[in-house]
Amino acid sequence: MITGKLVDLQNKYYSVEHLQKGLQFLGETNFDDYSTGVHKDSEEFFFEVNEFETKETKDGFWEAHRKYLDFHYILQGTERIAIDHTSNQTVIEEYNDSEDVVLFDGEITSMVTLKPGDVMVCYPEDTHMTGLLSKEKEMVRKIVPKVKIK
Repeated sequence: MITGKLVDLQNKYYSVEHLQKGLQFLGETNFDDYSTGVHKDSEEFFFEVNEFETKETKDGFWEAHRKYLDFHYILQGTERIAIDHTSNQTVIEEYNDSEDVVLFDGEITSMVTLKPGDVMVCYPEDTHMTGLLSKEKEMVRKIVPKVKIK
């Protein structure tokens, strides 16, 4: 499933190659021996291994990224992620180029629930609030590959 505004999905910066690079990496890599943290291959591609306890929405925050496709691949646990479009949100912290992040404020109107084996891809216009609990707090282990698009 790919959802979004048509004008965004037609953007020249997005290609099947960017998407395929992240998906191929996820399909071909055994993550059992990777520790938590950032694993950098290059400026064009890197990934994070995250482990955390899910949280209430009141403890979450909205973010978006401009330079990288942001994949969320669940290995263990269940994570809910709130999603929206940047045009529906208010910027509360301007873009930080070194961290590739801009922070937003806004209402939660849509949620995705990810379980082991599920993947979600966020484009630059997709705000997302990650790490949210499903039914109760639980530990999640996930992989977050970043594929440079700009």
